[in-house]
Amino acid sequence: MKNNVKSITRGAVSLGIGAFISKILGAIYRIPLTNILGGLGLGLYQMVFPVYALLLDFSGAGVPSALSKIIAQNGEDKEKRAYEYLSSSIRLLSILGAIGALLMFVLAKPLATMQGNPDAYLGYVFLSPAVFAVSLISCFRGYFQGLLNMTPTAISQVVEQIIKLLFGLILARLFLPDIPKAVAGATFAISVSEFIALAVLFFTYKRRKNVNSLNLIFDRFEHRTRVKRILKTTVPITLVGILIPFSQVIDSFLIVNIIGAYRADATALYGLLGGVAMTVVNLPVSICYGVATVAIPTVSAAKTEAEKNKNTLKTLFLTLAVAVPCAIFCFFFAPFIVNLLFRSLSQVEKTVAVNLLKTASPCVALLSLLQTSNGALIGKGKLYFPVLSLLIGIIVKTVLNLILLKIPSVNIYGGAIALNACYFTSCLINLIMIFNVKVRNGSLHACRREYAS
Repeated sequence: MKNNVKSITRGAVSLGIGAFISKILGAIYRIPLTNILGGLGLGLYQMVFPVYALLLDFSGAGVPSALSKIIAQNGEDKEKRAYEYLSSSIRLLSILGAIGALLMFVLAKPLATMQGNPDAYLGYVFLSPAVFAVSLISCFRGYFQGLLNMTPTAISQVVEQIIKLLFGLILARLFLPDIPKAVAGATFAISVSEFIALAVLFFTYKRRKNVNSLNLIFDRFEHRTRVKRILKTTVPITLVGILIPFSQVIDSFLIVNIIGAYRADATALYGLLGGVAMTVVNLPVSICYGVATVAIPTVSAAKTEAEKNKNTLKTLFLTLAVAVPCAIFCFFFAPFIVNLLFRSLSQVEKTVAVNLLKTASPCVALLSLLQTSNGALIGKGKLYFPVLSLLIGIIVKTVLNLILLKIPSVNIYGGAIALNACYFTSCLINLIMIFNVKVRNGSLHACRREYAS
């Protein structure tokens, strides 16, 4: 039991540290980037990412979770099976990634125009190569995570952020005072960073002694069988991943266009919500990302339902222990955080950012709990439950956005309120699903007693 807790904690800490450092670097990057681009430029920068994230999900961003689940379930010859599934996933994802990158490149101008600001199209163009790179990155990360080796994923995330920071600031400043081109330079830096992160993962993989000793022959029939299993597992996980950026795409349309009907600074307000408030919120959430990622292979590898339940409770308790204090900190220290990280904002923008952060602070706990409960449900084989809960949450958010954004006195704060409602609804449904399963098989109290011991 204690060794099991140590294994979960070690993997979660390794990935959590990597994700946290990555988010810190991302936040550090946002400070000078905000200084360079200003509110308008940051708004353009933020407008590109929901569509980018959506394409990433279509081209295989759910593969790391799917592969980690599949590989963790293979008790015998795990190394051999891991290699086979990695090989099949690369063949599949290289095609999907290329299609996603091409779509983003071709549809750049129409997408930017529909979002309400055609100046965003260059950002789409220069970000499109990243879709292909991330597709292959997801294969290697799933391979390592399935073997409960979280270090390569953590290292690649940190390298990715360092490269983005260095190249992004240089390229953004290089193209000033042309704001759309400066935004394009910053997005191109992301493409560069993803290819370098891919190289790091590939060379880490090649250095593994067990891989070099394998002598496998490609079997077309077995490959098709593995692809079917990957797709069967990936589809529901991908749907969960797609729903969040898809809802963000809807948000970008609603916020900019609805608020734009009565305010001239709608794009800048959207930038403050997505680029300032949610950037801060995602910092502590990234710590819990490690727990959510570890939950999938840990719960999947459990031999009995009782053991799955115990591991689920451990990950949920660990998430709450970290996320709740962070949410409280974000609420009470919002002015300090905004003034420390975003000094270049005007006083009016800082006031809005502080109020947005306070309003969105519950998202720290809610989003952390959501990603961990999703991971636990996926690990337990309840693949479509997270899709249902998140879909209901997004419907709630969209309805609230349509109502609140139209009220001038509420304006952008309606977006933050709707986010809280979305994650709260989804978390509540997930927990009901998890605890109903536990109560039904009578193991909830036993899980608590063993966890306490």
